[in-house]
Amino acid sequence: MCGISGIINFNKKVDLEVVKRMNEEIKYRGPDHSSIFSNSFCAAGNVRLKIIDLSDLSNQPFVSFDKKITLIYNGEIYNFKDLKKKYFEKIVFKSRGDGEVLLFLYQKFGIEFINKIKGMFSIFISDENKKTTYLIRDRFGIKPLYYNFNKEDKELTFCSEIPGIFQNKKVKKKANYFEAHRYLNSGLVNATHETWFKDIYQVKPSTYLQYNGESIKEVEYYSFKDAISEDNDENTEKTFYSYAKSIYEKLSNSYDQHTVFDVKGGIHQSGGVDSSILVALTKIKNKKFDTFTFDYQNKKFSELETARKLSKSVKLKNFSSVLQDNDLESYLQKVIHIQYEPFSSLRVLSNTDLYEKYSDKCKVILDGGGGDEVAAGYHYHVVAWHLDMLKSNKINNLEQKLSRLIKSHESLKPKTFYKGALARLMKTGGATEDGSEYSSAEYLQKDFLKDFASNYKIKAPFKSHLRNAQFADLFHLKLPRTLRYVDRASMRFGVETRLPLLDHELVEECFQLPNKFKMINGQQRAVFKYLFRNTIDRKILFANKKTIADPQTYWLKNHLSDFVNDTLRSIDAKNNNIFDTKKIIKFYDKFKKTKEHVNSFFMFQVLNTILWEKNILKK
Repeated sequence: MCGISGIINFNKKVDLEVVKRMNEEIKYRGPDHSSIFSNSFCAAGNVRLKIIDLSDLSNQPFVSFDKKITLIYNGEIYNFKDLKKKYFEKIVFKSRGDGEVLLFLYQKFGIEFINKIKGMFSIFISDENKKTTYLIRDRFGIKPLYYNFNKEDKELTFCSEIPGIFQNKKVKKKANYFEAHRYLNSGLVNATHETWFKDIYQVKPSTYLQYNGESIKEVEYYSFKDAISEDNDENTEKTFYSYAKSIYEKLSNSYDQHTVFDVKGGIHQSGGVDSSILVALTKIKNKKFDTFTFDYQNKKFSELETARKLSKSVKLKNFSSVLQDNDLESYLQKVIHIQYEPFSSLRVLSNTDLYEKYSDKCKVILDGGGGDEVAAGYHYHVVAWHLDMLKSNKINNLEQKLSRLIKSHESLKPKTFYKGALARLMKTGGATEDGSEYSSAEYLQKDFLKDFASNYKIKAPFKSHLRNAQFADLFHLKLPRTLRYVDRASMRFGVETRLPLLDHELVEECFQLPNKFKMINGQQRAVFKYLFRNTIDRKILFANKKTIADPQTYWLKNHLSDFVNDTLRSIDAKNNNIFDTKKIIKFYDKFKKTKEHVNSFFMFQVLNTILWEKNILKK
């Protein structure tokens, strides 16, 4: 795992000192080694966190024999052993690492080599023979890659994190209020290739950029839509059990490939299904990893007892962290600098605290991220499933089955939940994934709403409501923001997070599972639960997903109350051109007093945006 940075300019020599500063800015991503290389049209740097092959033989860059092709990358190639065996059996590799094979693949197959690799990656290639460069990002955007293109100088600057790009003083720090509009009015975070900074973009997932000094060519090398068939929905011959067998094979293979490393490994263990799957596979594969859980002082929101019980049942040692309520204000300021862009939940603080406290005990952590998207685990997915089943007209006792699925909702009445979930399906913004509605537009200034309105619309490429909801969460709504939070939090403390549930072949298999099999007997993620019903405690595995998973509302009303009040009444808030501050102060006062369930999502967005402008944008 690493970080990469660089500048490409075919018209004049790149200033090496700038690239050195960029590399230094992201040093925490790779504290074990750093390097810089340059040629006639680019200079690039790499910082390395040693994970596979701890020797210096796996240090980057990787350079061809004729010195004309140079490659650096951030990530892991999970099928590197298979690729070496299949294509390069007669070649003697200098290292045991995964990255070296990328150079040989590129030399053998050209840019089409991307379709042969499995993993999480951001790759830079400089090819002097073709006088061209490539920036490549993995299929789901697990690893980040940001860039700025100076049209006047025809200069392309790239980096694993945004602060590194600002080391090139030609790139000015300016707000992109279109992104702020998507965040505040539609609840979107990291949903597009834009960032909170004007003229700084992300390389899109499943995409590479080719730059030869004239223009940037953007190519989508993997089409998720084309990889998915919906024909299985009409298949009446194939059973649930045959689908389950196929999914298990891919899940097992992904786990095997994700657990190849030469450092201490662990599992991010919550009380949820996805991390429980990883614990179950660890037991089946007879591996010994410690588990790590973040907890809260307010035990109403704690999952620690469940996590410890599960870890103990498979003889794994559990470590936990608690972010103290009295430390929330100072730690929020710290996380704002780490994330560098606004985020969606105070839960990110607890997750970051866990990485920080146990970075010495675990250098690779397996995380169940992506499971809800892959297996239709969010509450509002129930309504999408219901709409599909109504359309198919092939499910007996449908309303009774729907009732069982939504009966677990702790905070909303069934009709309220269905209405909110339906609103979530129909448009972005206005409701969170638990079906809880919120309002925002009335608290935003009219000029802001008008001047920065975005035409952004999430595509619905499938016939199925449920698959379209899963697709939106996978590529736009939920997963992209989670991936950003996890990468910045873990890499800040020299920890690599791996996500076995995001193996692209496994994701494809789960998406193609007939919708009728995704929710059975009042259970979402039915296949995953079925597969491990005899491996771990069924009470844990079949427990309903919590709708209120963290104490954000409690914190905003109590321990952060003075801080929120001071922030809303500060000069920064009054001079803000986004919010109707007077209305928001009234909203917050009402929010604090009410004992009814109130969605805290927008209130935290407001706080986060004001603090971002003050602490990041204006610094």
